[in-house]
This record gives sequence, structure tokens and C-alpha cells, in this order.
Amino acid sequence: MKITNSDKQQQFIKEGFYLFENILEPEILTELRLISDKVLSQQEEVHFEQQRTTGSMVMIDWEMIYEYNGLTELIAYPKMLAALAELGFDEPKFGHGRIIRKPSHSPPLFWHEDGRFWDDPVSYTSQPIQCFLMYYLTDTNIENGCLRVIPGSHLKRHPLHDRVSPHHTDELRRFTNPDDIAFQCAEGEIDVPVKAGDLVMGYGTLFHAAHANQTNQSRTVLTMWYYPDFVDLPECTQATVAYLETCNQLTAMTRERKPASLEPLRIVYTGDAEPIKQQWTPGQNLR
Repeated sequence: MKITNSDKQQQFIKEGFYLFENILEPEILTELRLISDKVLSQQEEVHFEQQRTTGSMVMIDWEMIYEYNGLTELIAYPKMLAALAELGFDEPKFGHGRIIRKPSHSPPLFWHEDGRFWDDPVSYTSQPIQCFLMYYLTDTNIENGCLRVIPGSHLKRHPLHDRVSPHHTDELRRFTNPDDIAFQCAEGEIDVPVKAGDLVMGYGTLFHAAHANQTNQSRTVLTMWYYPDFVDLPECTQATVAYLETCNQLTAMTRERKPASLEPLRIVYTGDAEPIKQQWTPGQNLR
């Protein structure tokens, strides 16, 4: 039975994530691996010591995007844009990204959600403000640290909302307390193993984590943050997004060499609405 776009949209809203298979072609997959290797080789050892559970957390901003052709291509990758359109998002905007490499024999990633707009009423609706797009550069499974999610936790309160830190604290990143509830099994969790080149898209407010990497090989994911429905968000939400992403946007020098194809993906707000204060903890409207 063929899965329609309507089916995909309903599943995305209900579960909070959707897996698109075989999005990246072999050529760009190879190029992104080379880029990741180069960028990560330039990091100081202390960076990895501070990120034991997350792995590397290297920022991908517009400057880096224009430095590497593979990233330039990825931001407006046609198969990705087509996948977003299948979910009903025709005018996505790009914010920033991260190169995340989980080293061999590294601990699990803690349970967290990345919502920071909980003072915005939109966060309590099915309209996503911010979504993660995770491009896996290696096959993943339970042994090497595949993704874990709690379906539906973006729209329904979960016990973890009241028990885990809303912030990526030093203690969580360094794995100083393995007994912390953020590292334990959670009610309703499922594993999301993928193949290299697959794309997992999810609400920023969806609880997610990752298993420990118990293998001798690292595993890498590029996590790109998009605002898929930016143009249809309320003005105050647009103002908030534009304010928060200001530091990741184009400099004058970068603008001079930007490809025209990326212009529609830039976050631009020219109104006079006041940004809403960041709030990392959901209120009682999340039931």
C-alpha cells in the first residue's frame, strides 16, 4: 500500500518525527564524510573531553557552509527539500547545524528536548517552530549509538519533562553521574536505527537521546536546524527566531559570494514585533 503525503504528515504530527530513506547520494555522502573528518581534526582535545556524551558539537554556520561546497549543496539539497514538501513545508528556512561524532566506546547521550520557545503559544500546537534534520553518515544500530526517541512527547507531557534538566549541563555532557535519570531507559522510548544517507526529521521539542557507542568505530551525524514553516508563524515568533539566529547569519563578506540558490533559505524578518523571551521548560499547557 502506497504511503501518501497526507499519511506522512499525519505520522509526523502524531509521532513527532519521520524517517526518509536514501536521501543522500553516494557522492555527497562521501564528500560530507571528508568535510567532517577535516573539521573535527582541527578541534582541540579538550573539546572532545567536554563532550563525552554528545560527541563533538562543532557549529555549522553560514561561514562554514560557504567554505565547503558539500555543505553549500546540502543546505538546499533537492531531495531534502522534496521530503520537506511531502510533509507540507514548501518554504523552509535554515538556522544552523552541528557536526556530531560519537567516538568509539563512548557513553550514551542523555534524554533531552531542544525546545526553547515554551513561552510561545505555538509550541503547544502541531505547527513546528524548529525542527532537526539528522543526516547520518554511517549506518547506526543499538551497538554503535543509534537514535532513541519518545514518540508523541512533543505534544504530550512526559515524566521526563519534570525530571531532567532542560539544559545541556557540564555534568550531563561529561557523564559525571551515570545514574542520572537522563541516561536511563524511558517510558515509551523506541530505537531509530538508520542507514548511511538516511534523514530523520523531528520536532525540536521531541525527546530524543542515543545509545552508547560500544564499537571500535565512531559514528557521525550532521544535525541541521531548520524552521520549516517560518513564513506562516506569527510575527512575534518570526521576530524571536530571527533574533536567536542572528549570530549564525551571513556577514558582509559572505553575502558577496553566496549562491543565489540559498537566498530563499535565509531567515529574514523586517517587522517590528518584539521577540519572545527564551524558555526551555514547558508550562502547564503541555498536558
